Amino acid sequence: MILRSPHMEGGKGFTLIETLIYIALFSILMSGAIVGSYNLLEGGRRNSIAIGIQEEGAFLIRKINWALTNASAVSASSGGTRLTITRPDVGSQSPLVLVGNGTTLTLKRGASAPVELNSDRYAVTGPASGTLFSVRPAASGRPPSVTVSFEIQGRPFIFRTYLRQ
Repeated sequence: MILRSPHMEGGKGFTLIETLIYIALFSILMSGAIVGSYNLLEGGRRNSIAIGIQEEGAFLIRKINWALTNASAVSASSGGTRLTITRPDVGSQSPLVLVGNGTTLTLKRGASAPVELNSDRYAVTGPASGTLFSVRPAASGRPPSVTVSFEIQGRPFIFRTYLRQ
């Protein structure tokens, strides 16, 4: 006859070592899930910011393109921070004046007060050269052109259009 201790009957339950191993494996899995979740959320935030910057830049380019539509004369300041556009089709709102002051881009119509074009979330800065607006006169059969170059949070936006004569 074999004597059995009460602890050996049925072999039910986990030993302390098995429990510690399961807890360690569960901890490793949970830490991986937490790191993965954080990376997913951080990637979503970065994408949201990038989309906001792209939308802001596209809006400003559309607004500048609108201002240059049907322009009869365009001139840029010597520092390239001011663009004056003469448009006969807007009447008393002519000239349209675009000004970049280092953080905002404003549009002034005739004698009215300037209006900020960019939102407060994103600063509009000039490129490293500091020239936001440049005008190239007509030459060699090409019409005059306007180049607009700015950055929003380090992302460059460059827009060039040719003026119809």
